[in-house]
Amino acid sequence: MNSKALKGIALLLFGILLCAGSEEINGTVLYNFGDFPFAAIGVLVGAVGLSMVFSDKAE
Repeated sequence: MNSKALKGIALLLFGILLCAGSEEINGTVLYNFGDFPFAAIGVLVGAVGLSMVFSDKAE
């Protein structure tokens, strides 16, 4: 595997982590701030990671 694919997998896993922990992050970190859409950001980060993993561009 090349470095770009590994970075894409890392982004995908980070996006899953943001989606899974969005309620706890909002409750712990941003208790006096409004609900921040960590799940939506996780989906976007995961989509970027998927595009990095499956892109066929040669470097």
